[in-house]
Amino acid sequence: MAPDDRMIRREITTVPLFSRVSTSGARRPRPAAVWAALVTGAVLCVSTVVFVLLPVLGLIGAADGSTVGALDVPVGSIAVALVTGLGLALVLLALIVATRSGAVAWVLAVAAVISTLVVSLWPLVATAFAAVGQAGEVIPFIQGLIEQVGR
Repeated sequence: MAPDDRMIRREITTVPLFSRVSTSGARRPRPAAVWAALVTGAVLCVSTVVFVLLPVLGLIGAADGSTVGALDVPVGSIAVALVTGLGLALVLLALIVATRSGAVAWVLAVAAVISTLVVSLWPLVATAFAAVGQAGEVIPFIQGLIEQVGR
């Protein structure tokens, strides 16, 4: 065996079994689709928060203020949902940075936007459920008042 053959064989055997061997020695750059998905997802998530969530919270605050606190707003469930949903969106956007697949990056970006949109609309749903439950208690009270006045 020639000395050159031993050097080649030694280099081949010193490569770890499950490592990625690159011919250039440098890491492959992320495709443009990954960066496009990250930027698009981040812009749409921020836009959803600014143009959907903030007006929804303002509407709920105005409704609660105009009823002088008579409307029971489920602040706890809204806060938990906001922290959970927006945290999930941030994690999904962070996972885009870790991937090198454009398709996976776009799926993660869409999931982040959907999470942000759902959590932005949840305060309306939670307040509506609370108002319906509260209205169920108010109607018998009003009926009792009408019966008392009618006597």
